[in-house]
Amino acid sequence: MAQPVQPKKAYHHGDLPIALLRSARAILEEQGITALGLRAITRHTGVSQTAAIPHFGNLTGLLSALATIGYEELAATLTPLLNKEPHVVGVAYVQFAMQHPGLFTLMFRSDVIDRKDPHLAAAAAKTSAMLTQCVGNLKGKHSAHTRAGARAALWAKVHGLAVLAIDGLLEALLTREGEGMTLDALIEDALRL
Repeated sequence: MAQPVQPKKAYHHGDLPIALLRSARAILEEQGITALGLRAITRHTGVSQTAAIPHFGNLTGLLSALATIGYEELAATLTPLLNKEPHVVGVAYVQFAMQHPGLFTLMFRSDVIDRKDPHLAAAAAKTSAMLTQCVGNLKGKHSAHTRAGARAALWAKVHGLAVLAIDGLLEALLTREGEGMTLDALIEDALRL
């Protein structure tokens, strides 16, 4: 007796946009930005390459949504620290970068994301406002011009430390000149200067 033919199961993924973002993030953290392609992300998710298009339009749309998540997570990390000394916020910023190096790098790569995307722009503006608040918390009176300069200088310092940490260059510095310091101690010391 012939076995009855089983109908093919309809593919059901659940929340496909979230699954695509999770796959993109996994590839990003494991293999880096250069490995991110729509084909790689959809293959990792187990769907056809065209399945992402209705949700994100293209790879730039998907990566912009992922960068938005990164800014939202960074804001969530910094929010409880905003009433503390600015160096504490800076340390958290650098630690976020070290814990999520691929995501952090993506957030600042204008060549692969769309900075005009309204969700991304809003999330980036929120973290930017937090940095501005930290400058406002500095002791002393500053004119608007001086605050802008102070904000640029402080952001350059903390962001530069984050990039150096991601690239492993701070650990190399510790090896040469660290005098028994931990990486966290070096970062905190650098942000207190």
